Amino acid sequence: MKAGIVMAKAPETPEIAVRAFAGNETPGEETGESRIDWVCRWVTQLAVIALILMIATEVIARSVFHLSLEVTDELGGYALIVVTFVSLPTCQAQGAFHHVHFLDARLGPLARAVLRAVFSAVSLAAIAILCWQFVLFALTSWQSGDVAATTLLTPLWIPRAIMCFGSACLCLSLCRTLHRDWRCIANLLHGRNA
Repeated sequence: MKAGIVMAKAPETPEIAVRAFAGNETPGEETGESRIDWVCRWVTQLAVIALILMIATEVIARSVFHLSLEVTDELGGYALIVVTFVSLPTCQAQGAFHHVHFLDARLGPLARAVLRAVFSAVSLAAIAILCWQFVLFALTSWQSGDVAATTLLTPLWIPRAIMCFGSACLCLSLCRTLHRDWRCIANLLHGRNA
């Protein structure tokens, strides 16, 4: 006799899972993404494509022509900053971050919705503080005129401003998530009182 593990497909966003348990929506139903999430997703995808093209060009230049572009490492680092920070709101909107499913499974729909709302609020507070620090960091770089110690002499406020942009967009995405969480809680409370 063979033993197997049955795995259910997780809902695409945490909010859908909470509403699905309330009977309002089916798991997997699309919630849509905001324009900011859409722009961030496309910017991230373009940065990944640019990174692949830069690395491929560098590999071909080194192996065939025995020369280096000299800027691939620096531009690749900036592309990684774009991918890391600008992808955050898209990940939040699509529910791609980790969730504590063993705890969710033991809670009822209302408790689950409250837990998600509290977690969204704490996350928003933490990201807002980080965003504020990134803004101060970028402004300090702008005022001091810091540049990278490379051949491009890139002003350091540019990659630091990307960090500000990504974290600010994540704050907006978390605000949308928190709004949906509170609406879900209100719907569950209304359902109990009805």
